[in-house]
Amino acid sequence: MDRLKYILVLVGFVFAVDYESQIQPIFNDNCGNCHLGNSSGGLNLSNYENLMSSGSVVAGDALSSILYDRITRDSSEAGDMPPGNSELSQDQIDLIAAWIDEGALPEESSEISGCTDPNAMTCDDEIDP
Repeated sequence: MDRLKYILVLVGFVFAVDYESQIQPIFNDNCGNCHLGNSSGGLNLSNYENLMSSGSVVAGDALSSILYDRITRDSSEAGDMPPGNSELSQDQIDLIAAWIDEGALPEESSEISGCTDPNAMTCDDEIDP
């Protein structure tokens, strides 16, 4: 079972969530004139820059993000988004959460930087192939 978890983590690094092709379409299809044509509540979801400048996303931490809080509220709670009976699917919510947790990047990143060896004494040493 541990091997399966390891494989899933590796797949997550290889296939990161892409804002433009996966997240923005969710906003375009579900956030209507409230947050696309207008900036209701100070939130404009028409593009990445507007979203990130709103302060509603804490990159790397979906649970601390106002956006995530609003899309996961029960439809009977005040401030649920989208309001009323229209809700995002669990798959859409999970995708947004994954994007935020991956760092809320403007585009998919497959770059791995820094020291990736958890057993290294120091990451300053050059790797001898």
